[in-house]
Amino acid sequence: MFRVTPTIEPFASVVLATPSSEDVEVENMRPAKDRLRSRTVVSRSRARGTGRYPSWKMGRMLQWESPHELNGFRLLDADPTVQAFHEQPFVIRFTHSNETHVHYPDVLVERTGGGREVWEIKAAKEAVRPEIVARTLLLQSALPDSGLKYRMLIGEELKREPRLTNALTLLKYGRHQIDGADRERIRQILSAVSVIRWASAVNGDLGPQGRAVLCRLTLEGLLVFDFETKLTGMTVFAASGSESPSSGYCLI
Repeated sequence: MFRVTPTIEPFASVVLATPSSEDVEVENMRPAKDRLRSRTVVSRSRARGTGRYPSWKMGRMLQWESPHELNGFRLLDADPTVQAFHEQPFVIRFTHSNETHVHYPDVLVERTGGGREVWEIKAAKEAVRPEIVARTLLLQSALPDSGLKYRMLIGEELKREPRLTNALTLLKYGRHQIDGADRERIRQILSAVSVIRWASAVNGDLGPQGRAVLCRLTLEGLLVFDFETKLTGMTVFAASGSESPSSGYCLI
């Protein structure tokens, strides 16, 4: 039996305990206006590869410190059920077996339905290390009382195909806003034939910006297609079943 008392900073102050305790105190969990992340990821002194990802959803460059994190950012950016995501969002300090530990989770994910997830992204061989498994189980038990779901994401799963390549295609063509006339054109087509094939966009049947229009509306959750099947000319796009943005397919 051990007691856990982590605090999350700089965006929150949290006191947690083991699942048997109800001693929980939560304050503001949103990023501070003057600080984007809890620590610097990209620097000249780092030996391993790091970089910056241009997120259309966040409107800024996000820092990643592994190819797995980069793929996670891409999927989050293409997932219409994700409202926002923040890299290195806060510090979690907790005590286990009389030792204080500091944990920098990789991502804070905010879903359109209001849910919030704390992501840690690891390669498969790293995720099964005993100390990582123990920390994961601990935080999965403690954080829900603070309105957070703790998830361990396996890096090899984040690069699964064809999902990743499909997401990259959406991001390639759909980053920029489209005008109202293009939106109305797609609405009228779908009201008449119910689906639009990718070939119609590629061949110019939807106008010079056909691919951009289909991809943007899919990123917004207004159109859906099968992300688990390779995107080809025969791929069909359909209305998501709701006129509200961000009601599309959940990628992850």
